[in-house]
Amino acid sequence: MVDDAENGADEHAGEPDAGESEANDEGGSGARDEESVARVVAKYYLYVASRSEGFIYPIVTLFLLHRGLSYGEVGLVNGLFFAGTVAGEIPTGYVADRLGRRNSLIVSSAAVTGVMLWFTIADSVAEFSLLYVVWGVGVTFRSGAGDAWLYDTLDQRHTTEAYARIKGRASAGFLLTSAVTSLAGGYIYTIDRVVPFYGAAAITASGVLILLTFPTTSGGAADERFTASDAISVVRNQFLRPPLRSFIVVTAVLLAVPETVDLFVQPISVDLGVPEARLGWLYAGFMLVSAAATYYTGALREQIGIGGWFTIAPVLVAVPLLAMVVAPAAAIPAFFVARAGKSISYALRGQYLNDRLPSLGRATVLSTASLVYGVFIVIGRFVGGGLADAMSPSGGLAVMAAAMLAIVAATYAVENPFSASDAGSTDPPAAGTADE
Repeated sequence: MVDDAENGADEHAGEPDAGESEANDEGGSGARDEESVARVVAKYYLYVASRSEGFIYPIVTLFLLHRGLSYGEVGLVNGLFFAGTVAGEIPTGYVADRLGRRNSLIVSSAAVTGVMLWFTIADSVAEFSLLYVVWGVGVTFRSGAGDAWLYDTLDQRHTTEAYARIKGRASAGFLLTSAVTSLAGGYIYTIDRVVPFYGAAAITASGVLILLTFPTTSGGAADERFTASDAISVVRNQFLRPPLRSFIVVTAVLLAVPETVDLFVQPISVDLGVPEARLGWLYAGFMLVSAAATYYTGALREQIGIGGWFTIAPVLVAVPLLAMVVAPAAAIPAFFVARAGKSISYALRGQYLNDRLPSLGRATVLSTASLVYGVFIVIGRFVGGGLADAMSPSGGLAVMAAAMLAIVAATYAVENPFSASDAGSTDPPAAGTADE
């Protein structure tokens, strides 16, 4: 997800560290290895940018309504998307570990491309329902596999400390791509309603071509030794042990609130006087701010550590949301803070989890984590919607922010997911300590 620092050694994301360079030089292949790392990282940036469906972001709801769906049916098909992601997370994570992570990413990009094209001919609730389920399952083929592939690729080059930095730069590129295509998609939709979907399909299809040039990783190559029982054992032994379990709770609650905020950006903004025609610009602003935040995630990690971020992030996200109750104008800044906080948290969450997981079964465990996050998000959106009906969107978000602070504080009191070194250091624990 994010990253990067601007000091000398960090200028070239993914470069081998001094120890690796020295080892490579002994074999006379240091320069070639370094070039290989830089090339692979560049391809990864392009791949992540290709996952953007930005052309349809500002118009997909309008398109569904134009095709005859009611607001209730729009909510139904969107709910089925999340049902697809929750149902598909663990099985597709296992597939990635069993058949190869690059292959899983190719399946995901191909499936999403097919869905974008399917939008142009779908015209009934039943068809859109199936479409959204396929879309949700298709996305899960990359949720654990993408992070697992990147981390193992860096691990093979002895430079896993670059993960957060590279992930951040990739996320920044994704968000910039989404911002530009979102603006274009809104205008194109006024000319022809289906062209934005063709544009999105073209971008996601380019991801398949990029992925075909990706190297495989030793942990993600097809491995017939990794059985379903192995997957269950990995999840039980890795995912449910401390401190991962408490970390999952803290981050799931933290991420569920900004994801719920997204539901109410449009009605709250319109109530504050933002014209509907300008909402596309507001969303582009969100993406640009998130891109800037994620770009510097690596630097943030170096300054305060992963534990430091997840200690202060709940407060940073909650305070502006609480302020909306007494100062409605605080909503717009609160939306920007929530977006930036969410992007940074996703990036550092990936670094923390990957540092503590073995290569074999990595995608399965990461997909299990994504499943838990998905469940928390669905619950958060359900509760947030009920609170908004009972109170107001702003009031509901304030209640959720207060609840988040309470849950995070209680979790820390029961089991701190960060050791003293995690809270202030950027050095991950040694791989051999993960199970201790």
